Amino acid sequence: MSSAISAESHPAPTHAEYRAAFIRGDIRVDIEPQLAYRYLSARMLLPLVMLAILGLGVSVAVAVHWFPGVLLVITGFALPRLTRMSAASFLVTRSLADQDLYADLLRLGILRVVWR
Repeated sequence: MSSAISAESHPAPTHAEYRAAFIRGDIRVDIEPQLAYRYLSARMLLPLVMLAILGLGVSVAVAVHWFPGVLLVITGFALPRLTRMSAASFLVTRSLADQDLYADLLRLGILRVVWR
């Protein structure tokens, strides 16, 4: 018998079991990075925020001064990349604290619990 039980042969733990097992180190949490980014982007309305920051950056560059405008435009382009890099770890941390988020991530296949 393998030391790791696959996720298919073991039912998903309840949130309380998940938290306790994570703290004890009995489980490994796998996150699909692309799905995590898409989920977080949709929850944050990231495309709309990015569009607003880019528009604000252009208007500041035209109306006030080019330097703060360029900084805002750079921020608008960097925000999705920073979100993509940190989405998986952010969702693992939030799933430990929020039972509804944990259930959503399991249901959507973004989070997978692997027993050691």
